[in-house]
Amino acid sequence: MQIFKFKNLLLSAVLVLASSPLLAAGLEEATKAASDIKTWAYSFLGVTVFIFLIYKVVMALMEKETWGDVLAGLGKVALAGGVVVAAEWAWAIFSS
Repeated sequence: MQIFKFKNLLLSAVLVLASSPLLAAGLEEATKAASDIKTWAYSFLGVTVFIFLIYKVVMALMEKETWGDVLAGLGKVALAGGVVVAAEWAWAIFSS
């Protein structure tokens, strides 16, 4: 039984080491796909934030909410943007 475990472990190690150069060719495509997803996510976030702020302003103009609520919404949007910037900053530091 021990021999089978050793053979499986050895075979797994060989496959992992042999497949690394083969998988490196896909790194460029994966990087491009991740960049495309990031661009899409930023666009989606921008449109969502714009709609949210327009909604807040319209509600304030109709006197359903106060202008303080609009400023609070603007603060939430700024905080969300700050989180995105901080995440990119941390990613740049820890990925190098």
